[in-house]
Amino acid sequence: MADIVHRIPFEISSFGGSGVGGSYGLQNYAYDYAVGGIPFLSATRDQWPYTEGMAPIRKDQFDNSAEPGEQSLQGWWLRSQSSFASGAGVLYQDPDTQNPYVRAFDLRFADSLGVDSWTAGSLQLLRQMDNRVALTSSFNRASGYVDPSGADAAFYMDGGNLFKVTPSALTPITLGSIGTPLDLASFGTRYFALMTDGIWSGIDTAAAVKMYSPPAGTIITGTIAFAKDRIVAAFNNGIYFAPIATAGLPVTLNPPGAGIPFYVHTDPNWRWVSISEGPSAIYAAGTNGTTSSIFRFVVDTQPATPTMTQTVTATMPTGEVINTIYGYVGSFLGIASNRGFRVGELDQGGDVSYGPLLFSPASGCQSITGFDRFMWVGSKGAHDGFSGLFRVDLGQGIQEQSTQALRYAYARDVYAPTDTAAAIGVTRLGASNRLIFMTQQDTLYIQSATVLYPEGYLKTGRIRFNTEEPKLYKFVSLRAPTPLQGEIQFSLLDQTGATIPYITYSPTFSPSSGDVGTPQPPGPQNWIALQFTLRRGASDTTVGGVLNGWQVKALPGSIRQRIIQHTFLLLDEESDRAGQRQGYDGWTRQRLENFKALARAGDVVTFQELAEDISSLVVIDDWKYTQLGPPGPNGGALGGYLTVTMRTVAEST
Repeated sequence: MADIVHRIPFEISSFGGSGVGGSYGLQNYAYDYAVGGIPFLSATRDQWPYTEGMAPIRKDQFDNSAEPGEQSLQGWWLRSQSSFASGAGVLYQDPDTQNPYVRAFDLRFADSLGVDSWTAGSLQLLRQMDNRVALTSSFNRASGYVDPSGADAAFYMDGGNLFKVTPSALTPITLGSIGTPLDLASFGTRYFALMTDGIWSGIDTAAAVKMYSPPAGTIITGTIAFAKDRIVAAFNNGIYFAPIATAGLPVTLNPPGAGIPFYVHTDPNWRWVSISEGPSAIYAAGTNGTTSSIFRFVVDTQPATPTMTQTVTATMPTGEVINTIYGYVGSFLGIASNRGFRVGELDQGGDVSYGPLLFSPASGCQSITGFDRFMWVGSKGAHDGFSGLFRVDLGQGIQEQSTQALRYAYARDVYAPTDTAAAIGVTRLGASNRLIFMTQQDTLYIQSATVLYPEGYLKTGRIRFNTEEPKLYKFVSLRAPTPLQGEIQFSLLDQTGATIPYITYSPTFSPSSGDVGTPQPPGPQNWIALQFTLRRGASDTTVGGVLNGWQVKALPGSIRQRIIQHTFLLLDEESDRAGQRQGYDGWTRQRLENFKALARAGDVVTFQELAEDISSLVVIDDWKYTQLGPPGPNGGALGGYLTVTMRTVAEST
């Protein structure tokens, strides 16, 4: 009996049209596969084998980025760092995709404490702060100078008591005032103590002489500085500009005493808090508790009666109150406030343009000093709960990854490891690079000339290779001097917040160029960070561990896709493996057109292995239709083989 092949009156399968992502349910006819709901019989044979393998995860590309090198290498994903000189504050250790020519990402890190990162290619311990003098009053000020013998020294006030301090000696200075202390300043070997009963002055350890009497009225607050060759003293909301007086002492500051220029703010609640100088003007900062501004004063001493003009050159955001300003090298004005620290720049006209907050400790920032290209700023509780100084590099302009704002490089610096009071009275010991700071009503600290902190650390930014795809972090390597003179320990910080200690290198076990395996944290991770802890020598406290660089090696951690290639029958008349025939004239054309529409859509479709009831979501990467013989007798029939290349998109573990 002849086989009867004819078109069925209606579709009994679930495929039809160009429905993307449909599936096929087996009926009476034993199809082998289905793609997007379109069923096919297998045509696998020698010339059209079934193949399945892993999809490539790397692409060939020409590397023309501004950071050539690591991303050009085959195999490993690499991230390394060999200098830390652009300071802290980076979140991700990634290139800046917005501005690839800004290279700060590979010179910055997330955070540090007790380490010096400012020498290119080297991370080492800072010299520690030594407990020098116990303080008894809540009023504490310090000002460094070089004494007449050329020795480095500093004046400091503890309440109404004035002292000269050196690394080896403490000398009381007779002040003589019975007033309440307000501020302290110095110029060369001369000191100026601002008290509620006037300005007292002397040279080195000589007893103070009252130089100026205060203006009439009740004195509440005040500040003093020596700027533009004159004393600038503020009482309450008034500010006075006077020369160093040597005769007829004390001279009154009540206008117009001795032709002294003065300015009184129209707000009686205004209080001047800090005075400094720039190349062409004197700057004074003040506040009424809500608004805080910086005034620029220019004093003309040419006429017989000196004159003074004033301008508001900068106003802070509402609620930000200035504690201290500090002019440095004629170009910068440091601004420490209850919100943190900003760097102001002085233009040719003397106006101040300040930038964003560089850092914002919870208790704000206080006193400021400068040396070389750096400023140091006092803070409270911002150094792992203790008080200390931030360092700002005025030679390093950094463009932020997120906002593209221009900032200056900074990092946490020296600190008092047991002290939680506010770090004020920040100055230098004479002309040296040794820092001094006072913690309020607690201690005066002087930086050691040679002894390092017992330990310090640096944390890198999150190493994620500029992608949110998971990574398999496999190796870390360190570069350091050989032999080490102290210790270096490195730990991994994972995305859960855990710290995983690894190896501690020492003088007898120095890091080499080899890699250290990192089996923890296990499995794919979005990012990791590294922490390097440096420790000083066990017997020699003047040396310690030094880190020159690090490198991380990782592999892509995504579940790999599969590439599947099948060849299917595409004939007007087909027989399944049971010999059952199905088809009709034009059936090839219909299925081919449906398949082409499916492939053109480019969407995810379901690939079914019907005999084993397995389904995979795939995208169609490529296809090819092959007809080996001429059309049928009617001249219009198609018949051949459809080869489809598919890529899985939803693999699971």
